[in-house]
Amino acid sequence: MFCPSCGREDSHEHKFCPSCGTNLKAILQALSDNAEGSFAKVDKSLDKFIARYAEHVFKDAPVKALEQRVGRSWKILGQGILTSLFDLALFSIMFMLLPFRFFILLIRTPIRLLSERNRNRKNAPGLPEDRDLVYLNEAPAERWQMRPVASVTEHTTVGLAQKSSKR
Repeated sequence: MFCPSCGREDSHEHKFCPSCGTNLKAILQALSDNAEGSFAKVDKSLDKFIARYAEHVFKDAPVKALEQRVGRSWKILGQGILTSLFDLALFSIMFMLLPFRFFILLIRTPIRLLSERNRNRKNAPGLPEDRDLVYLNEAPAERWQMRPVASVTEHTTVGLAQKSSKR
């Protein structure tokens, strides 16, 4: 290996160049395939992201994304494309079915609510039947009034009769 600073040839045994002191280990890592550059990180992140997206169709996609081989990356890309097509087909079906379901619910909900209310009323223990219910307008007057209230017109008419007889 040659030192990039001074150009001296050196073996891989030294961490630093004996002539100028440049860190040869950092340069060796940058040149090797194991180094994680920003492009390699983006590549790996995209594979993981597409694999997570394709997971609902291809269950083993995230596991295969961990293998850093070129063939696996192409396979993950293909799975992502197939998953997108599958989702597009499902979207078009749901685009037609959801409004239809909405209108059915809109029409059927009041009927179902009345039916459930009737069923709950019949199945509830201890409630009287509809015919046994006492409504307020049918309640006896004695129950609501403790004593009779004098009429306002009684006193005024008595007073008028007395005044008219004096004249």
